[in-house]
Amino acid sequence: MAAQVALPPSSEDEDDLGANIRLVLESLSVLSRGPGCRLTVFSLSDFTTFVPMLDLAQSVLRIFPHLQLLSLSYDLESHSEWESPWGGAMQFPENDLKQLELRFPQDPVQAEHFLSVLKTSSSLEELSLDNATFTSQDDLRRVLQVITDSNAALRRLSFHDMKMADAHTEIVHLLNHSRLEEIKFSFCRLFENEPDDFLRDFVSAVKRNPSVKILKLCGNRLGNDGLCALADLFSSSSSGIHYLDVSSNCIKPDGLLQFAKKLEGCGKIKLRQLSVSQNLLDRDPVLAHEALQSLEGICCVVSDSWDSGQAFADHVSVM
Repeated sequence: MAAQVALPPSSEDEDDLGANIRLVLESLSVLSRGPGCRLTVFSLSDFTTFVPMLDLAQSVLRIFPHLQLLSLSYDLESHSEWESPWGGAMQFPENDLKQLELRFPQDPVQAEHFLSVLKTSSSLEELSLDNATFTSQDDLRRVLQVITDSNAALRRLSFHDMKMADAHTEIVHLLNHSRLEEIKFSFCRLFENEPDDFLRDFVSAVKRNPSVKILKLCGNRLGNDGLCALADLFSSSSSGIHYLDVSSNCIKPDGLLQFAKKLEGCGKIKLRQLSVSQNLLDRDPVLAHEALQSLEGICCVVSDSWDSGQAFADHVSVM
């Protein structure tokens, strides 16, 4: 049995919505105990409540320890009066989760609680974190270390809209000690601090990990130099990457052309698809056309006719 529940926006009475969440959990718990029934998918999205996300996740997993997929995405009202039904200490139960998707509200993530769910989800194959903010960068570093140590089955890892520029050592360590097949760092400000040294270590770690097939680095301010550094990913026959996403990275036509020439010098590579959308290719359309033509002789290229000037004007107008 799979359940996917989308609650409507909350009413003015926050307590009523909290009670509704409990009723949903209690009802599904009763159903899951029926003959031949077993809950495997639980998804809640598009609503507002006062229940902290990790408290709700703990409640779900205590009721459904054999859940395969847990997906939570909602906004948080004030939770100063919230009391967990499990007491003050939060310890997640051992569970069978294979996929965990969390889009956090604006509140900082309680690191100890999140570490608990990672440590008790040893079967996790896919982890997706969106808008996760931590009280300190040390907490993020601990999260990355626990992922490395406790989630050996992980194959797909996605981080979106997170500040990860101060966790370079832990990111490289994770890449060196995992069997990840798909990696996504989207709008994570990944290359802000010491980009040259980190890029070199990042590329080396990915090259040494032949399991990596999909690498998504959109929105990380790579620029021309960063893109050219990524070309070294394909200088070794051990690299298994067949999909690379460098969209929204302030890449200009001359940088893209230089990247294309470096790929041509690598001989036959495994890259099948390259996404370069929403970059600064309109700055020199002739040079951009030349670069795209060169790349299309190597792989399938996903591009667009993005107007960078208009996008900048729109950004300024809403500041």
